[in-house]
Amino acid sequence: MTGSRVRAAKGQGGLLRDQLLDIADHLLEDGGEDALTIRAVATSAGVTPPAVYLHFASKRELVHATCLRVWSSLFTELEAVSRGISDPVTALYETCVAYIAFGLRYPSHYRLVMDGEATEASRQNADACFRYFRDKVAACLDAGLPVESRTETARLLCAGVHGAVSLLIHQGRDAWPSDTADYAMRAASAAVHGALLTASHVSRPSMSAVMPSS
Repeated sequence: MTGSRVRAAKGQGGLLRDQLLDIADHLLEDGGEDALTIRAVATSAGVTPPAVYLHFASKRELVHATCLRVWSSLFTELEAVSRGISDPVTALYETCVAYIAFGLRYPSHYRLVMDGEATEASRQNADACFRYFRDKVAACLDAGLPVESRTETARLLCAGVHGAVSLLIHQGRDAWPSDTADYAMRAASAAVHGALLTASHVSRPSMSAVMPSS
């Protein structure tokens, strides 16, 4: 999409900003961070680089605005999958599945926000994710599960789901499992079971603990 662009009408600068973010999103998804440059966005939008700088002071600001716009949809997705589920553990599990699936759907965005150079916006977003999972753990506690510390349990849970995403997005897609939906469900199950089983005490794993009784 190149060529001349009609100047935005007065008061419609937000329309161009959204257009630039749409273009940046596609560049990031298709080519990763290296493909997302001010010049590439300007060329695709049919404007000059200074027109992009009117909305984003630097490439870093553009990258994070692009990532965080996509990321803002995460909480909507998490609420959608857990809404109406009365069992808090099942709701927690479905939330974890959705979180892992989101990270695998937007690997470049996820990597830049969670593992890239930190900005205040990224820190706030990571904190919001942690508090969201801690609230889900609190619901399990309210339902009678023996959770000694909501914070520690949420920390273990976040380690599990974040690790499940990070393990794959730092590899080439040819190394990913063929069924990522099944992977997300298994990883979420492991994260929830592991966090909740150690929520009240820490026990050393052994063969007797994992072998089925005869």
